[in-house]
Amino acid sequence: MFGSVRRRADRAGLHEKIDLLSEGEVEVVGAVVDAVRAPLYSEHLPTTWLTSSSWTDAFLSRLRGHHGLSIEPLSTTQFEAAFNEACSAAGWHVEVAGSATQRFFDTTVTVAGDKPLRLSLKASAAKGMRADRVHISKLTEAAWIQDARRQSDRRDRIVELFQEYQHVTSSIVMLRGFRAREGYHVFYELIEIPTSIFGPVANLTIEQAQAGTIKICDNAEPARFSIRIDRSDSKITLTNIRLDLCTIHGRWGLERA
Repeated sequence: MFGSVRRRADRAGLHEKIDLLSEGEVEVVGAVVDAVRAPLYSEHLPTTWLTSSSWTDAFLSRLRGHHGLSIEPLSTTQFEAAFNEACSAAGWHVEVAGSATQRFFDTTVTVAGDKPLRLSLKASAAKGMRADRVHISKLTEAAWIQDARRQSDRRDRIVELFQEYQHVTSSIVMLRGFRAREGYHVFYELIEIPTSIFGPVANLTIEQAQAGTIKICDNAEPARFSIRIDRSDSKITLTNIRLDLCTIHGRWGLERA
């Protein structure tokens, strides 16, 4: 009852504001409204902890509103804002990391009755993304690469980094924006990569750690993912993360080509 009264009041207030807009402002607002109301393809997927109806409505409204003014997929910064605002709209407690240089995670989300989740938020619309494998161009910085001269030091620092990442961060939530996939201008996929997949890194040998690209395997299974260490810009890249190890929260197609 209270919610419906509030919505009616919000709509009335919106009409009053629109009457005060200039021609240019009306054009901008109209483009956003058209985008929000445009048809949206949503793949039917199992319900997850994230995809409550209130969260999904708030997130998709922001996603579609963005495309009222841009043909480009959401950047990481834009995704972070939309994700956090949707979590707040769902009634969850959101605590954004206090510094842009906060290591490993970007936000902490607490759903009522559950433990806080420290999440790293990333977005990518890189060309050539594979449907069945995930690529993270920069997991984190690793300035120590320049100083790890001994082979054993390199191995130890890699293991320490991934153990610390796994301890500090619950998971990586990533929005992938595929261009011209499935007949849509942009086809989004929202996935969650649990940091538990980093566990086998602890078994890395000194010899394995010297490779430029390190495959992380678990028993006889195909490689879980690969670690690429770039000494030139001191960063850790993850490649070929198996999609079957991730949770898929949503798939949405915007604007048929």
